[in-house]
Amino acid sequence: MTEPQKNQTKRKEKAVKKNRLVQAFKQAPWRGRVQMAGGFLVGLVIIILVASVYLSISGQAATAGLEAYRLDLKRLDLERQIANTNARIAIVSSAANMEARALELGFQRINPDDALYLTIPGYTGKQTMIVASAPAPANNDQYLVKSIYRESLWDWLFTGINSLSDSVIGSGE
Repeated sequence: MTEPQKNQTKRKEKAVKKNRLVQAFKQAPWRGRVQMAGGFLVGLVIIILVASVYLSISGQAATAGLEAYRLDLKRLDLERQIANTNARIAIVSSAANMEARALELGFQRINPDDALYLTIPGYTGKQTMIVASAPAPANNDQYLVKSIYRESLWDWLFTGINSLSDSVIGSGE
């Protein structure tokens, strides 16, 4: 029976030593609460910072997208104005209108055989104009707002995580 008593006393001594170590390194309860509150506040500040960066980037992307949309509308309006001006120039300088204006100013039609033609040295004559087709947008299926401006920070983050996980899974096989 002495042996179980020795084992029991050894256990008690170990428990006492363990309790002393725990007590030596244990902090006061109020310190633990302060540390927990501080940790919570640090986490909250980090979440608020990430959210503010996300909102800032999203706001800038939305502003840039709207500006691109406005500029595209302005470009289309200018193209319509240019086409309208070219059409008016074509109408005014048409052969029928030019002849009517010439007759109003007192000019008369003559026989080409009665005309006197002069040769002027160094004059090359009227240059022929190459008429190209009207400018049109290169791609009508083109989006007004680029996809980079329509992608949120979360979409970008999860795309990166998915590509990272695919590369890790793909390298393991």
